[in-house]
Amino acid sequence: MDLSPLKGGEGPPPAGLAHHAGGPRPLDIEFRGIKYVVKDRATGKPLEILKGVSGKVEACRLMVIMGSSGAGKTTLLDILANNLWGSCTVEGQVLVNGAERKPREFSQVSCYVLQRDVLLSSSTVREAITTSALLKLPRSMPAAEKVARVDGILKDLDLEGCQHTLIGDEMLHMKGISGGQRRRVSVGIELVKSPRTLFLDEPTSGLDSEMAVSLIDTLVQLARQDRTVCTTIDQPNSIITAKFDDFMLLHAGSTVYFGRWEGAVDYFAAHGCPCPQYTNTTDYALSLMKGKGDELVTAWAAQDEQRRQCSADVEAGSGNHTVEETPAPGSKLCGMLAVPCGGASGVQQRQQQEQRQQQQGQQQQQQQQQQRQQGGGVQPVARQSSQLQLVPSVPWWFQVWVLSKRMFRQWIRNPAMLISEISQYAFMAIFVGLVWLQVNDSLATGPNDRAASIWFSMAVMSFTPAYTAAVVWDKDRLLLRRESQTDMYDVTAWFAARTLTLLPFEMVQCVAFCVVAYWMVGYAAIFLNFVVFTAAFILFQLVSETVGEMSAVVTGSSTYAVLILTFVLLFLLSFSGFLVSDVPVYFRWIAKESWLPEGG
Repeated sequence: MDLSPLKGGEGPPPAGLAHHAGGPRPLDIEFRGIKYVVKDRATGKPLEILKGVSGKVEACRLMVIMGSSGAGKTTLLDILANNLWGSCTVEGQVLVNGAERKPREFSQVSCYVLQRDVLLSSSTVREAITTSALLKLPRSMPAAEKVARVDGILKDLDLEGCQHTLIGDEMLHMKGISGGQRRRVSVGIELVKSPRTLFLDEPTSGLDSEMAVSLIDTLVQLARQDRTVCTTIDQPNSIITAKFDDFMLLHAGSTVYFGRWEGAVDYFAAHGCPCPQYTNTTDYALSLMKGKGDELVTAWAAQDEQRRQCSADVEAGSGNHTVEETPAPGSKLCGMLAVPCGGASGVQQRQQQEQRQQQQGQQQQQQQQQQRQQGGGVQPVARQSSQLQLVPSVPWWFQVWVLSKRMFRQWIRNPAMLISEISQYAFMAIFVGLVWLQVNDSLATGPNDRAASIWFSMAVMSFTPAYTAAVVWDKDRLLLRRESQTDMYDVTAWFAARTLTLLPFEMVQCVAFCVVAYWMVGYAAIFLNFVVFTAAFILFQLVSETVGEMSAVVTGSSTYAVLILTFVLLFLLSFSGFLVSDVPVYFRWIAKESWLPEGG
């Protein structure tokens, strides 16, 4: 597929990319009066983020939402993508082809690419997209067809040249692909299920000019393939803005402009803000928000009301704007109608299209209204999104299998992590063996020395696995959150795969520690005793790791998790039966809740 640059606003899509006969119907997403209110954490009062924003995202066109920081562009994108989480209040309508959006069905045909690329550094480009295909596509689909789809995505996104290169991570000093290629991989992971709607949050953020232009070319090409593409962009250059089709500018949660990109300059000029020559239009528009933002919001609100009234008159055929009185192309009224300049034929064609969409969705709306009346009202959009449970495309056991292979590759391809884990246990085992080297059997010192060595070994098997689990979880949680929010896999499958993958490595590390420490300290030279000793420490290790993961999950940060773990483990070790023989009454509840006294 040719990925040559396409310029926005240059008429209909090429014939080869027009609506495919017999294919899925393209999706037009209309939103009306969107309001978004959250609770201000500082004051506790309601804070209105969006204030009645309306617009439309059309298929086969690139829709761009812009605004200064805090304008609400990402919030609007979240609402359109049905990606809301947390406590909030949302008002307004989101219509898909004239019918009320159904969250479950819409989530199956849409995808959301986050601003931050959350990818597995140890996977190659092909492996990352292939894993997504294995988990998102039906298991009944032939393997050859899945491979063909992955090949097509690599070709469309210009990733064939780096398909066998590791994604990498600069923080881990792992060389990998470039920032632009990482962003394309994020898009490719979502394209495996052939979504009809794409939402992207600032996809050009952090990219250089050449990479940003190349990515926008890709988005335009995807839009021309009967897809609905909506994105937020921050500070684009003039080459990128020339590729826009539709444009929305927000200020403090309100609309400043919405319409065709080529009409934005004339609109601002008509309101006393002509764009200086040789100045980027978007840069100038954003600069206006500092001094004239509120004034332009008021002007748009007044004009938007006139536009709605004019559209109602045209639809009713009542007549203030007949064919003979059609507004001239480029005039204010033609811009208010938000249609391609060209007279009444364009207006009538748009109205007829909307009427057909509304008629097709009327029956669905009536059924949904009856269901809401029976159920006692409309649920907030946030609640619908957060309670949405998607059904994975493949069985649970297959998810575990695919994720296990990916995690195994992660360990094998990250030797630094593997070596650091082994080195910790090897160093501590040798340290224990040297400190309590072949303790004597005298009744005066022997029992105490053995008890001290066991207690110290328990401390090693408590702190080390717990800290490691907390740090590793902090790195994995972003990837888990992104993938589990879609229908990629079930969270329990991820934890099962992680357990199956890490258990062999952990057992080898623990056995190696016990072999060195047990025989260097000079415990009883009985094999059965050694087996019991090793099994007990394996259990200590697994329980400590679980506690570390739980701490990281609860706190949401490895830093706070380590602080909590230090406090908790020190308390538990203090009452593990070695340091204090007679535990005070007011501390005995701690000993009962600990898993460590069993080692005493």
